[in-house]
Amino acid sequence: MNKVIEDIKLDFEDVLIYPVPSDKPLTRKSVDIEIDWLDTKAYPVVISNMLSTGTYKIANILTPLKFFTFIHKEYTVEEHFKELSKMNDRRYIAITSGVQSWDKERTIEVVKKYPDIGMINVDIANVYANVKGMLDTLQIYRKEFPHITISAGNIATPNLIEKLYHAGADFIKVGVGSGAACRTRSEVGVGVPQLSAIMDCHTEAEKFGLKIISDGGCVKSGDVCKAIAAGADLVMIAGMVSHCEECDNIVEIDGKKFVNLYGLGSTKMYNQTKPTEQEYRPNEGRDLLIPCKGSVKSVLKQIQGGLRSVCTYTGAEHINQLKKTSMFVRVNNTINRSLEKYEK
Repeated sequence: MNKVIEDIKLDFEDVLIYPVPSDKPLTRKSVDIEIDWLDTKAYPVVISNMLSTGTYKIANILTPLKFFTFIHKEYTVEEHFKELSKMNDRRYIAITSGVQSWDKERTIEVVKKYPDIGMINVDIANVYANVKGMLDTLQIYRKEFPHITISAGNIATPNLIEKLYHAGADFIKVGVGSGAACRTRSEVGVGVPQLSAIMDCHTEAEKFGLKIISDGGCVKSGDVCKAIAAGADLVMIAGMVSHCEECDNIVEIDGKKFVNLYGLGSTKMYNQTKPTEQEYRPNEGRDLLIPCKGSVKSVLKQIQGGLRSVCTYTGAEHINQLKKTSMFVRVNNTINRSLEKYEK
């Protein structure tokens, strides 16, 4: 038996988007990078449900700008109620849930009180180890809230997509081991390079009318462009904004401010949340101190500019066309790094 999958799987660093001529003149101003969302529009970028980034503080900043924030799941019901009562536009919010009984009880209580929340994000550390728990949870939410959008993840292969669809998912969150604060690839040896994971899952998801959220692996705005070109409908980021002054978990050391970004599978997270069978869990998340600098708005503005520009390079008048107009070229080197040490 051949245990090696022969086709090489690719990451963002392995490819560039191939420029193609446009049928008519395009400018960065003329292309449309907003997607349809409920009864309005949105930009196809999601702030991750990490404890540092998936906060109501971030959501209140980004909601007027039409960016999504996936709220982390460590808020209590009372904290959700307090924060949501102050928000007039909750359509860009996702409430994150696990699959434990208390996760479901909390989420149902919150969404019943605020049914205009944009999405429920069912997110567990290892879907492959608890498929039944994921499917049961999706079915409960789909029955309880037939009209709300539901995201399920994370996976990195297409073999679970049909089951997730029949259980009630609308979006599939793709990415295992690809996040900046994740150590699953180094400590467990598991994962699929993110670009290929998106493409493989998109091909299968399209059969059922499901959409893809790419989660992890984006370092620069060009990676966000590549993720959408590969088939993602939304791109989730955390590391790209993990230095921003609006983040939570800011600590001061010797007069300097740092964002303490730690993975959801890290020892630090385990010690806070006390998961079951903790003694059997490896440390699959990094615990990072990132110098605090700049605003989340500036990061998102750069991403918007990158999305506009990539459309002009590929003949796409609308961001939704990017996955159809784009081709990738495999490369040995993506960028010229000779002067990086001088960059501020």
